[in-house]
Parts: sequence; C-alpha cells; structure tokens
Amino acid sequence: MHSQATLSDNQAITARVRVPLRIDFAGGWSDAPDFLQHEQGAVVNAAIDRYVEGHARWGHDGLRLEYTLDVPPDVHLGSSASIDVAWLRLTYGLIGRQVAPVELAEQAYEVEKLLGVAGGKQDQYAAALGGFHLLRFLGHDGPVEVEPLTVSDETSRRLEEQCVLCLTGDRSSSGGLHEQVWSRYRAGDETIRKALERIRDSALDTRDALLRGDLGTLATMLTLNREAARQLHPQLITPHMDQLFTVAEEAGALGSKPCGAGGGGCVLILCDEGRRAAVVDALQQRSGQILSFAFAPPVNNPADQSTPP
Repeated sequence: MHSQATLSDNQAITARVRVPLRIDFAGGWSDAPDFLQHEQGAVVNAAIDRYVEGHARWGHDGLRLEYTLDVPPDVHLGSSASIDVAWLRLTYGLIGRQVAPVELAEQAYEVEKLLGVAGGKQDQYAAALGGFHLLRFLGHDGPVEVEPLTVSDETSRRLEEQCVLCLTGDRSSSGGLHEQVWSRYRAGDETIRKALERIRDSALDTRDALLRGDLGTLATMLTLNREAARQLHPQLITPHMDQLFTVAEEAGALGSKPCGAGGGGCVLILCDEGRRAAVVDALQQRSGQILSFAFAPPVNNPADQSTPP
C-alpha cells in the first residue's frame, strides 16, 4: 500500500494511495462476529496486485475524494474493505499522520459496522497489511493475532503460475442467505457448527502447506473449504460454480473454492503443474472470466502486529 501527500502550487493538499485486494485460502466465515461470540477463528489470506486507487484533494474549494477499482463490483475479493482502508489512508495523509496498519484495519472494520455491514475482519487486515498472513481472531471484540507468512519466492512463483482466479459472473446471493446460516448456528445446528470448525481448523494446515511449498496439501485445503461451505448452505456453491469446478478438475485442477463467503463472485482454482492453460480454456468455454494477478508485498513497516485486548 502506498500513500503520498503534497502541497501543490495552488496551495491545495493532495494525497494518493493504492490498497490491495485479497484472495483467501482457508478459514473464511470463522472471522464473523456470530462465530466469535463463542469460538476463536483463523484465516489464511494474501494480498494481490488488484488495487483500489484513491486520490484526495483539499483546497480552498473544499475536499474531493475519488477512487478507482480495477475489478468489476461484487467479486468477493474484499474490495469494500480496501475502499475503507483507502479513505482512512487518504484522510490521514492529508493531515500528515502515520497510522499503524493494524489500527487502520480495526478502524476500517468499525466503519463497516457503522454502515451496517455485518462481516468479519479478514478483508480489512489483508488490505492494510499486504502480503501473506495467518490471522487468529481471539473471540468477539478480542485481539487479532497477526502472523506474517514468509512464503518463499519459489512457492510464490509456483502459485502465480498454477492458480487461476475466475470471475463466475454469478451475482451474489442476498444477505438473507448468510443470515440463514447464522440463524441456524445460533439455534445450535450441529452441521453448521462442525462445518465452521472444519473451515477454521483448516487454516493451520494451509499455513503449514504454504510455508513448506506443498501445493498438493494446499489444494486439498481449498477443496475442504469449498465442501464445508456447501454444508453451511447449498446455495453458497451456485450451479454455475459447480460446472466450473467440474470442468476445471477434468482439465487438471487439483483443488478449488469460492472466494469470500461464496454465492457468487470469483473462484480460486489451483492447477496441477503444466495444466493451467487447459484449465483456463475449459473455464472460458463455460463463460468464466479470468482475472490475472500476482501477489502484493507486505507493508514496509507494519509496526505492532496484533491488536490490543
């Protein structure tokens, strides 16, 4: 993430920022407030070089804020959180204040709560921190433990060569779908609870696989998260998603999952070595749109890497 503030010739202060989006490998849903009321959560995600670009100008004629996003809306890559982090970075940039990334993440989460967005925190942390991370959520309103993952250059290169990020074109299901999941969880539904625990517990195996460069195990974890999401609610995996997963596997995919909470947006597919082109061709024949990406680096000086209790 980059920011810059300047004083121009006409005495207006300007600031620019660039904030990454993210892909999530494992653990999504376990960062949500309902789950954290009684449990702890864990997520593994990585920032990618798809960005929110923000610009602010503060002069005699008032304050102007603008942003651009280089992906379509509703792709489930955490764009709303990245926009919130961008606005905060721009605001602080205009007044010359430096804020630790974890503080930015927490403030962005509070902004979304004020706007009535009932989600988790993984997106805000990915946007503010960049890089690969394991995030541990230690209960409702508890601290977030941030573990930066030093993924080797070789593993990162292999992931970029073997992963496919595919936009399904499916519009997200309504928020009512997610509320159905949490309503069943609050009512004590054991199927929901066990699925959420499997999703949460897979984050540690995913972290270890990334650190070892074990893409076979990573692929297994992607598919585990996909099938656990299906148990949360069958509509989280749309019929079109299932078609894409099937043709991808037939063409050489090792594992796959929906991005974010599912129900639409993008899917992440990990291909066997040398099979990416065949998988891409199969997806495009089923109306899948491929979004190219590389991994975005971590923020240079992330300061304190955990939130206070």
